Amino acid sequence: MLAYRHSAIHLACYLLALLFVWPSSAIAENTEPAWELIADRNEIIVHRKLDPASGLASFRGNTVIQESDPYALVALMNDFENYPRWLHFVSKADELKQETPLLRYVRFQTLLPWPLKNREALLKATVTQHIPTAEGEHDFVEILLTNEPEYLPPNADFIRFPHIQGIFSFKWLSKDKISITYELQLDPGGYIRPWLANILLRDAPYFTLERLRRLIKSPAYHGHTFDYIQFSQATVGFEPAL
Repeated sequence: MLAYRHSAIHLACYLLALLFVWPSSAIAENTEPAWELIADRNEIIVHRKLDPASGLASFRGNTVIQESDPYALVALMNDFENYPRWLHFVSKADELKQETPLLRYVRFQTLLPWPLKNREALLKATVTQHIPTAEGEHDFVEILLTNEPEYLPPNADFIRFPHIQGIFSFKWLSKDKISITYELQLDPGGYIRPWLANILLRDAPYFTLERLRRLIKSPAYHGHTFDYIQFSQATVGFEPAL
């Protein structure tokens, strides 16, 4: 009789625990994966977020640079020939078509060591800009890179990325201080599995941002203006001469 009573108590406790654990588990399954800090060095912070469904990880890097000429970043982004000097893994970059200065189609190619086949990405680059409306605010510019793998016929020399998405964002904190964020997720396809791609991409935001902040100091990118980007006086401190 005593053993039966103990078993009943244990069963009641187990069922009571399920009432509390089951709802919290269901909520956890529907919760967006959190960003995990994986690197903080040389004033560059890198986070990682894993998509359980695909096994692919998104990597996001952020740094703050000193730069008083906001159009230097626009000039850098227009210089496709020199993308391999700062954009990690990219060996060649081309602008395929310009619908408008704020909507372009681009191609990135990357050379991989044998026996891996070289890859290419066909992307749509969409630029959006937030212009400050209140005193003390500064400009924010975002470049969204979305995959357009069917934009050109297949290229026998390259495997085209089945999935790739990237974001560059530039947030002005003051007239000469800019927060730069680079986010990337991709599936390289072929024989490279998602877990291996995650390992290869781990350092991509760090090296991209580290090289970008060095290259942006080049005099070649300074002293330009572009009529399709209008920075506020809060950011540039003067009205650009167009």
